[in-house]
Amino acid sequence: MPPAKGLAKLRADLTKTYGDRYTRRDMMVRPTFISSGSLTVDYALGGGFALKRTHEIVGPEGMGKTSLANLTMANAQKVMPDRAVGLIDMEQAYDFDWAESLGVDLSEDAFFHLYPDHSEDVSDQISMLLRSGDVSLVVVDSIGGMESKAAFEKKADESAMGKNAQVISRMVKRVAGLCRQHNAAVIFINQYRANIGSPRGGEKPAGPSALKYNTTTQVKMSRTGETTRKISLVDAVSEAPKELEVGRQLRVKVARNKLAVQGRSADFWFYNHPGGIGHIGIDRTDEAAVLGMAVGAIKRLTTVAYEMPDGTKVNGGRPGVKAALEERPELVDLVRERALMYIADEVKDEREVSYDDAPEGVNTATGEILSNAKEVTA
Repeated sequence: MPPAKGLAKLRADLTKTYGDRYTRRDMMVRPTFISSGSLTVDYALGGGFALKRTHEIVGPEGMGKTSLANLTMANAQKVMPDRAVGLIDMEQAYDFDWAESLGVDLSEDAFFHLYPDHSEDVSDQISMLLRSGDVSLVVVDSIGGMESKAAFEKKADESAMGKNAQVISRMVKRVAGLCRQHNAAVIFINQYRANIGSPRGGEKPAGPSALKYNTTTQVKMSRTGETTRKISLVDAVSEAPKELEVGRQLRVKVARNKLAVQGRSADFWFYNHPGGIGHIGIDRTDEAAVLGMAVGAIKRLTTVAYEMPDGTKVNGGRPGVKAALEERPELVDLVRERALMYIADEVKDEREVSYDDAPEGVNTATGEILSNAKEVTA
């Protein structure tokens, strides 16, 4: 059936009142992802952290939340060198040397670092960064460290309950729209706090419930039961031997994902000292071995022989596979590509507004309603 004649007039009225983005027809496109720096986390997310979306990383202290955000910023700078990244440092404790060691370019043309006083400043600073169009990724560290302007300016014995939650609720809704308009992403880092409103106690992520409903993904970081890896050192002063923790296995669970299957988990080894794998960061060769075998990119031929993604065969079981990956780093990226192809059909297409298909009766250049519907101009 042809559409009712009144629909064209209604669409034209909506376009004039609210703008093109409310009434234009949509087309489905594949989302663009920024790699998290971890092969297994990218696989669990469906490709990484998506542009035009907001994301939340939550977990206890010392779980590598900021480190994962640093790796994501470094990858954003690599894939979009003409755009910068930004860090909103609410905790005022950002480690620049650590970020640089993880690959973040801290030059003025590639990195913004902002120290806000209160939540209202955070909201305004994110808006300015995104509206510029020159920033691809903004990291907010952290939601748990934010407080409202009312609480910031009051004395310690004066109450300002609820103000911070209201400010954050408005902020996340505004930011979600700006990300879509300017092809950018925002990552909110969050912590757990005591759930004082529940008679059963427990913990919950800091911040209002709006954060849960307005972010595309929520990844929860924790430790696995694997024993940490340590190296033996001698104290320079006492000359007493001691053990230094250099690596721990972390688990990322995708608790919420609106673009791909949710509930997937990713385990990876993270090293904060080169004594573990020769460098700091994620053990990508170990990830590639595990992920490649799981998705079939690395095929088992016998109990000790495997076929690599490029068709070459290696012996020695899993240690032989890791050795081959270390010698040929390009195979690591090939495993990631094969793994993402494995789940490509599970990633949902995004709706993108098409401005070529204008509603009948509207001038596409000015948005004005034409008296004669046939006089629509390009």
